[in-house]
Amino acid sequence: MHKLILLIFIFITSISYGQKTNYQDIDALINKNSTIDALTAIRKLKENHAKDSIDSGYWIRYSKASYTTYNYDNAKLGIDKAIKLDPNNANTYFEKGLLHNRIGELQPALFALEKAVSIQPKGEYYYWKGIVNQQLNNIKIAQNDYQKALENNFKSPELYVNYAILLSRNQKYKEGLETINKAIEIDNKHPHAISTRATIHFFLLNVDAACKDSHTALELGYLQTQQIPDSICNGTSTQKFQFLADALAGNKHYKQSSIVYTQLIENKSSNPRHFLNRGYCFYQLKEFKKAEKDYLKALTLPNPELDLLYDNLSLLYFDQQKFQKAIDYSSKRIELNSKNHVAYLDRGLSYRKLKKYNEAEKDFEASLKIRPNFFRAYGYRAYLYMEQGKNQDAFKDAEKAVEINPKYAYGYLMLAQAKQALNLPEFCNDYFAAKKYGWTKEEVDFAIKKYCK
Repeated sequence: MHKLILLIFIFITSISYGQKTNYQDIDALINKNSTIDALTAIRKLKENHAKDSIDSGYWIRYSKASYTTYNYDNAKLGIDKAIKLDPNNANTYFEKGLLHNRIGELQPALFALEKAVSIQPKGEYYYWKGIVNQQLNNIKIAQNDYQKALENNFKSPELYVNYAILLSRNQKYKEGLETINKAIEIDNKHPHAISTRATIHFFLLNVDAACKDSHTALELGYLQTQQIPDSICNGTSTQKFQFLADALAGNKHYKQSSIVYTQLIENKSSNPRHFLNRGYCFYQLKEFKKAEKDYLKALTLPNPELDLLYDNLSLLYFDQQKFQKAIDYSSKRIELNSKNHVAYLDRGLSYRKLKKYNEAEKDFEASLKIRPNFFRAYGYRAYLYMEQGKNQDAFKDAEKAVEINPKYAYGYLMLAQAKQALNLPEFCNDYFAAKKYGWTKEEVDFAIKKYCK
């Protein structure tokens, strides 16, 4: 009896080993990532391995080869057949996740990878699940996935790079630096890792270290790195700080930028632009009192940029619902340049908030007289008319706004509301267009849910 069991075991083992080795020629062709070789692989699968079509491995390879030949429908068909044949195999779900990720179908990719890790918590599966979650902007979940990958003994430079990027995005710059250093410990010539470290040094306000890593990444052929001019890298500390502050603000890293502008100001700077730019950073951070203080300080210094300061002050006061002050600074902009169509628009918006409709309408008309195709003026005047019950006038302005700019989300919102008020059909199309072109406020979702389902 024991001999019989041993023979059966040897027979099963030989079959299993045979299945692995049977596909060596197919795997070699697929791994070349060549369309011609992938077509050859599919032909050989059909001609030489037809008997193996009851094996999930057959369909996994058919799926991979089909993907390489851009036949995505067959690739999906193949991986689904593999799963049907072997529904408890984590690797089949993993391969399905990779496929959907490659063709940009992120949600199906995530479902497949979640299934893979539920069957087998393998580090590589968590790593790819993290990549998909990162693309879906599920930042906290992606961080957790990368941590799980590490806990399950999967380590690669790419994992550490992705993890470091997420940490930096959450302003955990020191942790990001520690993480990216682990990538470089694995491969000290990994260009993406070195470039990422340059960016993290930038966030940590270490320009010299950022310069060094940036130049190394470029030497390694990585052209997407944070490029810092030699004139800055070899310049004075003031030049480095100025470049750093401007670059951080330009890339919307307002907190770090405000720190650098503060250092420049504490260096006994009387440059009004430093106060203007720091004020703008504070404004973006919703620290309105600090922003106002910096803007007003800039006005007292030699050679202030009056138009920008008046513009920023009018926006600051508008956001704080201090509409009369906003009007005062919009008026100052108009005094500087009577042909400034945006200043008239801004002042008109403040007048409307104060329900000074005649003044608002005059300003919108002045804006359009200067710039006849200024679609925003038509959009906001449409709202002004709607607020006064002049629905036909609102309809005409909203129609004109989207005629000038067919991707103007706010114009479509006004058009939908005007049509509704006038009992005109097809207003739902305009609500959908407003959403399509980026209007994210809840009024669109509410209208669609209530009127368009």
